[in-house]
Order: sequence, then C-alpha cells, then structure tokens
Amino acid sequence: MLTVLHALLACFLGVCAAQRAAPIDLHPRSAEPRGHSLTMEIAYDSPKEVNKTFGWDNFRAVAPYIDMALSGPGALNPRLRVAGIQTVLYLDTNACSAKSGYGANEYAGPDCADWTAGAFYAQDAHPDRVLTVSYNGVILQRIGDPGTPEWQQRTVDEIRDASSRFRFEAVEIDDAGTPDELSGNDPCWGIGTIAGRSYDCTTAPGGVAHPPWNARYSRAEWQAGMEAMAARSPLPVMFNGLAGYDKHESVPAIVDVVVHSANAWGAMCDTCFYGTRGYRNVYLFTHPVVDVRLNGAMRIIAAHKNVIVLNSDVTDPLERVRALAEIMLAYDPDHLWQAGDECGSISLIHACPESALTFYAPYKGYPAGVGDVEDTSGNYVREFARCYDNGKLLGPCATVVNADRTLSFPRPKLRNTYRHTLSIQGTALCNCYGDRGSLSEGGPALPEVIPPVSGYVVFR
Repeated sequence: MLTVLHALLACFLGVCAAQRAAPIDLHPRSAEPRGHSLTMEIAYDSPKEVNKTFGWDNFRAVAPYIDMALSGPGALNPRLRVAGIQTVLYLDTNACSAKSGYGANEYAGPDCADWTAGAFYAQDAHPDRVLTVSYNGVILQRIGDPGTPEWQQRTVDEIRDASSRFRFEAVEIDDAGTPDELSGNDPCWGIGTIAGRSYDCTTAPGGVAHPPWNARYSRAEWQAGMEAMAARSPLPVMFNGLAGYDKHESVPAIVDVVVHSANAWGAMCDTCFYGTRGYRNVYLFTHPVVDVRLNGAMRIIAAHKNVIVLNSDVTDPLERVRALAEIMLAYDPDHLWQAGDECGSISLIHACPESALTFYAPYKGYPAGVGDVEDTSGNYVREFARCYDNGKLLGPCATVVNADRTLSFPRPKLRNTYRHTLSIQGTALCNCYGDRGSLSEGGPALPEVIPPVSGYVVFR
C-alpha cells in the first residue's frame, strides 16, 4: 500500500488514481449539540503560504474548526483531505474568464478562452457579440447561457475532469444568478474597455446591453438549463446565487433550481447580511432585499438542502452581531453553514468566534418565509429553547431584528425574560497561531426601543 507521502507525491506529479467521491448526505443530522455551527472555508491562502508560515500540519489544526473547504484541483486538495477536511471544487462557468490575455483572471476556473460563442448569451443576429461584464473593472467575464447544450456540456466536462483526478464532496458553481441579477458595471454586447476599475461599453460592438438580453432569454429557460446541468453533474452542486436580486421576484432565481434538483447540495449567500468593510449599505440589511434573501434561504432549508452564508469582508463586531441576528431567523443546525472568510487572518483558520454558538429547539416550526417570524411589534423574532456556546448549554435565547431602514419599533414581548445581549470580541474561533476571539452572553439589556437597521441576540 502506498504511504500517504507517496500518494501525495503521485498527486503532485499528476498521476492520482481516479477517485469518485461518495455522494454526500443531503439530509445530515447530528447529535445535539455541535461544538460549533457548520463552517466552510471559502478562500484558503495558498498551500505554499500555509506551509511557509505554519507547516503542513496546520491543516490538522484547522480540522476541528472547519467542516468543509473550497479547493481547486491541485496541491491543496490532498493536503486538506489528509487532515480530514471535506473539499469542494470551485468553478465559475456562469461568469467565465480566461486565464490569459485581455481582462484575464489567472485564478479562473475554468479557463474559458477556447469556449465557443454558443455557450454564452449573445446579441440577437450577432452571435459573436457575447454578453460580457466586469464586476471590478479588472477582469473580463463572459456570461454563460445555461440553456445551451454547449454550456451544459462544457460545465459537466470540467466537473468530470477535476473529479477524476482529485476528490471532492461537491462542486460550487459561482455567480449562479440570471443576467437580471448581475451586479457591478453595466454589461456590454461584445468586449468593452477595462480602465480605472470600471467597464466602458462605448467601444463594445453592440454597446451597453439591456434586458431581455436576447430573444431566447427567460428566467424559466435559465433555470431549466441549470437544472439540466445539475442532473448531469458527477458531483452534487452548490450554487452561489442566493445574493441575487432582480427587484421583481420574491426569491432569487437559483432557489427553484436548488429545490427542484435532486443533485443540488444547496446554495451560497455571498456577503448576504454582511456587506463590505467600510461601506455600510443599509439597503442590503433591510426590506426588501433582506426579505428576498431570507425567503430564499428558508425555502431551501425547508427542502432539507443547505445554505452557506459568506462573510468575505467584515470584521466589525457590532456588524457581525447584527448579521448573526438575521442569520438566526433562517437557522437550522444541520443545514445552515457559516463561512467567515475575513476572520482568522493570522492563523489562516477562517472561522469567526460567533460560529461557536448553536441554536436548537425553536419554539415554532421552521419558518416558510419572513411572514412566519414577523412579530406584532414590527420586528422579526425567533426564539430557541436550547442555545449553546462551544457545546455549553446557555438555556433559551432569541434573535430580534429591525429590518426597517428608518422606523424604530418597541421591544417585542418574548416567551422568556432575557436580560443580556451578545457581544463579540476579536475575529477567531480557534484562539491559536496568534489569533484571538471570544463571546460574551452577558452584554447590556435589549433596549426598550429597537432602532432601525439593527439586530440583537439575547440571553437570560
């Protein structure tokens, strides 16, 4: 039998034996309580950086805090698996980039430089003018059309190739939203000009692109294509699309895809409830955007699928308390995952201290939508009979959220008497390798008046 070292060397030389991951359980259950809420690592630092700073054994130190990690088909994957961490393949075939050339993304997965125009949305009567966008004014992205056989086949081929060489539990399809849900600079018909972190369609052959994108496009066509790809995928699929908002629909387009696809693992909500550091966009935390995202998460979890909530850029403890309060409205201990990408910047263990909290036995059944958590006071409220910090029973707890941008509401009448609120210190669950973090369930009392754009987690 090959030793672990020999097996890793073989993988690095590109001769890994084909490994097909066993299907993951779409309906996981755990003994109460978990030591922490389910956690996922989204963007590990490079394996060379981890090895240089801590040595390869750091991945074994990560394992108690991270349940699943995103990794590409390369050297990082076997290191994570040896440490006992489940791995997820990353692909972005919806907003596809080339690894070299104009507007290249060297980290693109896959490299779609040679993809035919037939795999992308294109301007009517101009198949060469594909729909393009740049979310940051640096990278050029071509918008895939899941309804085409070309897009479906190339996506499945990429999944099949990577999963034949490395082992993964699932594949993440990034930017899994319709063109109506795109954010960033205006899209162009054909290739525009990238300059100064903006994207200018003046030089694009078809100029600025506007809905309905082309004669073929419809929300239903897009969803049917995504479902067809998921059905053919050799790995369960997680879709990063729960942050989508087209200003019309009550839930993002990906929700129906996940609920209806037997091979869908779940969906990711990228920066939902958190936003970005230094830019507190209250529209993202309040009606109607927060309702669309909560309704989508609740529908998916009610279908016994999984939801990942990603904090990619926020360290402020007050903002993280508010975000956790909103997350608790859709919380389920077996299907709600937290990804604290901004936390653990020294240890490279990116789990926030608040993920030590777990919440069990809600007094009411799982909510079908935000209407089920709306209190007569105007706040959103959800109470749990048994709450834990790192496995230690705290007793009942509750979340109180005012999702209005301007109005204050009176403190709601709760089932239990709660005298304290949650406070967070630091940015680390692990307290290791130089990172520190802790929680206090003894913070100030819940105010008599709940201010707008606020959220509180309360304890007895």
